[in-house]
Amino acid sequence: MYLVVGTVSGCAVLVASLWVRPPFQWATLGLLVVLVGLLESSGAVPFQFGNLKINFSARAYATIGSVYLLGMQAAVASTLASVLISTWTKRGVSVKTLFNASMTFLVCGSAYGVFDALRRAAGADVWLLVLAGAAGGFVAWASNYFLLGLVLAAERGAKRFSLIGFVRGATPLSAYYIGYGLTGVGVLAASYRIFAPAALVTLAAPVAIVQTATNRWIREQHARVQEARSGFNATLVSLSKAIDLRDKDTEGHCRRVVDYSLLMGRNLNFTEEELTRLCHGALLHDIGKIGVSDTILHKPGPLTEEEWAVMRTHPELGFMMVADVKQLEKAREIILNHHERYDGKGYPNGISGSAIPLGARLFTIADAFDAMISDRPYRQGMSVAAAREEVRRCSGTQFDPLCVAAFDKISNDELEVIANQREHPTEEMLSF
Repeated sequence: MYLVVGTVSGCAVLVASLWVRPPFQWATLGLLVVLVGLLESSGAVPFQFGNLKINFSARAYATIGSVYLLGMQAAVASTLASVLISTWTKRGVSVKTLFNASMTFLVCGSAYGVFDALRRAAGADVWLLVLAGAAGGFVAWASNYFLLGLVLAAERGAKRFSLIGFVRGATPLSAYYIGYGLTGVGVLAASYRIFAPAALVTLAAPVAIVQTATNRWIREQHARVQEARSGFNATLVSLSKAIDLRDKDTEGHCRRVVDYSLLMGRNLNFTEEELTRLCHGALLHDIGKIGVSDTILHKPGPLTEEEWAVMRTHPELGFMMVADVKQLEKAREIILNHHERYDGKGYPNGISGSAIPLGARLFTIADAFDAMISDRPYRQGMSVAAAREEVRRCSGTQFDPLCVAAFDKISNDELEVIANQREHPTEEMLSF
């Protein structure tokens, strides 16, 4: 990654030394630095396109317009303004700041190079001039995502970087860059009627207003989403407390299995969303026991076959209880399948191997491990070390070997800390 950043930065310096020449329009360049700085600091509008997260900003319009108007010197001024704002807000210059600055300059330079060449060929033909602006925007898109793809591939490695997914996510954005290029032609055209600084401000002002209003709306929506999510999580935590309170012998069970599951999920590189769904399923895995009578649930001795038949219905009961909650769609998989076995000898459906959802295969270990180390009226709980060995022994039969390997990465000290917890779950457990 450092090699890519260094190469890109070196190319930017080389291009600047070869193509940036006087005379400089200092007044317009000064205005551009101030304008880009204000637009950069006002906050871009985040958008999600496939696997790509992009930030829309009026700065892009001002930058392309100024580059079409003033050439490579405008690319330097715009890049300098972005670096100053980034350095100020982040209290220092990072590798990311250096790469972004170099990439911005090269993207602007490539757009201007194509536009200038086609503009000279167009002569007085207006439509060819418009086509030149669009072509410059398209080249800006291509060079931007080429350089971004290089650094992402270097950072993540070939195995974790999906070229097809990256291209698929970036392709729809080409239309926006073509729009930037067309707007740049508008700035150039306006400069023939009004002087250059006014042309830049006239373009950027309405876009900046839209950006500011959109950012405010997004913040309000984000606050509403967070409030709804907090209420949802609090409801799940309350339900898990109710489940724990039904059985004093397993007090704190829901919290412990969530903690075990999170450690294993992180060892398997679960995403934040996957970890959230795993927590939801872990919290509510035994919700179906609400439908099991107290005489069976609290029986001090071993259950009869008839009683076991009733007890084994709790995964399906729990699945039905949350069937209408859309946010628990993935969590339902854990609720239904947390007593299935890797070898197919579990219940309620006797499925095996990869037919059992990964979250359920992982959670099964957390649930079984906590059961093994917990005291019951009819037996003493195992030690952490003994329970760990039992999990290893059952790898390939009761448990998925992949999940056992993830469990093995958890240290004994971590397991001991969790095993001694008796507190109920909290909403903070669902924040990552």
